[in-house]
Amino acid sequence: MIADVQAVLLAGGMAKRFNSGKTNLTEKLCGKELILYPLSLLKSLNIPTTIVVGFQANSIKKTVESNYPNTFSYIEQPVQDGTAHAVQLSKPTWNHQDILIMKADVPLLKKELIESLYKKHKETKAAISFVYAHNNDPSGFSYDKLVKTDNGFHIKTAPELANETVEDCCCIDGGVYLLSKTFLEQYITQIERKEQTNEYHLSDLVAIASQAQKTVTTISVPFDQIRGISTFQELWATEQIKRSELIKYWMDRGVRFSAAQTVHIDLDIKIGSGSFIGCSAHLTQGTIVGNNCTVGPFSILKNTQLGDNVHIEPYSILHDTKVGNECTIGPFAHLQEKTIIGNNCQIGNFVEIKRSTIGDRTKAKHLAYLGDAQIGSGVNVGAGSITCNYDGKAKHTTTINDNAFIGTNNSIVAPVTIGKGSFTAAGSVITNDVPKEALAIARAKQINKEGYARKLRGEDDIASTKNSQESKPPFLFMGAAKSPTSPTTK
Repeated sequence: MIADVQAVLLAGGMAKRFNSGKTNLTEKLCGKELILYPLSLLKSLNIPTTIVVGFQANSIKKTVESNYPNTFSYIEQPVQDGTAHAVQLSKPTWNHQDILIMKADVPLLKKELIESLYKKHKETKAAISFVYAHNNDPSGFSYDKLVKTDNGFHIKTAPELANETVEDCCCIDGGVYLLSKTFLEQYITQIERKEQTNEYHLSDLVAIASQAQKTVTTISVPFDQIRGISTFQELWATEQIKRSELIKYWMDRGVRFSAAQTVHIDLDIKIGSGSFIGCSAHLTQGTIVGNNCTVGPFSILKNTQLGDNVHIEPYSILHDTKVGNECTIGPFAHLQEKTIIGNNCQIGNFVEIKRSTIGDRTKAKHLAYLGDAQIGSGVNVGAGSITCNYDGKAKHTTTINDNAFIGTNNSIVAPVTIGKGSFTAAGSVITNDVPKEALAIARAKQINKEGYARKLRGEDDIASTKNSQESKPPFLFMGAAKSPTSPTTK
């Protein structure tokens, strides 16, 4: 058990290599901001923590406080003058026997690593203990290098290595240090400004401790555990590792993935056993999938809860939605904004439901929009029907009671209530309440004009012209001839 230890988390860097103008610590990895990973680890170990912030401090504080309100303390580093400078600024908070110092952009650290480091630190009564790994990064220059000399250990910073050849598997500094407070107070002032960076580097304490013949203890860990994130490429690579861990975790618990390398799942989701996740599906923002469910290819579930035996057809989007048991959704369905679907429902292709509650055994299988609707059980919504919920100023509610039958191509103009067991005729525009067990017809009366299609096609005009020409006598040119009945002139 870890006791009498406090932590200093270094979160003041400018993330220059991100080239985004933003801090890297608020970028998300598997749906969770980078800075929350080490904070979650430290909180699970009950280690009180001070966060040293600098670049975009307010953004970092906002992220931390929205997840862990009033849990951690902060120290401002107004000028980014190196890691040793950041640690020294936190000196007023040092009130424990040992100080754990970590970088904030290392999200894959394990709880067991910190526990092992603490155990070895105490067993050896070390002045400083730190973590190192064998480098698997082909660039070799993203991390400080650990060098063992006759006098002990020395750490060369990445800028110092820029003009040197680095072995493919050299040892690198993991950026995790456990120091006795006494040693830290006595020797941190001996750190000198680096010529290459014009900063004070905490890693110089390793060489200082060795030269002072203090006990220095190390622990070797897999490289992936101490991966830092200072570029978007490193963020991408680290996220692939983390997501692979998550998928393997759910596979071990009875979940099958199709083309698992294409599936996007977040850290805080849950999936029941016997479920199947199709290729390129996205499960994010706390989504919960029940037992024996199917999430079809290219579907997106955000903050959504599925009951058991739910089938999500391909290309469906569900956001802030709760779906009951034994339901079928999609394909190409869109459910959003606190929609609740009951049990045994069928929501079909190109159906959008928004801010609505749908009762058990209700069907809306084709081309419908249901917004701000309260729909009972056993309702059938015909193809092409919509609730007209917006009047240009405000949203209004449509209520459809149990066992109602909504005909195809209905426009239901809210606010309106359709009674229990009632019917609405196809093509109706419903503007008034419909009593229970009634049939509502709201459409123009059909009139049949026989033979009118010929006129629409222009056939009657052609026939009329032809008949007119046929009924006229042939025209003869008579010249000046007189008619026998014409009077004579004198």
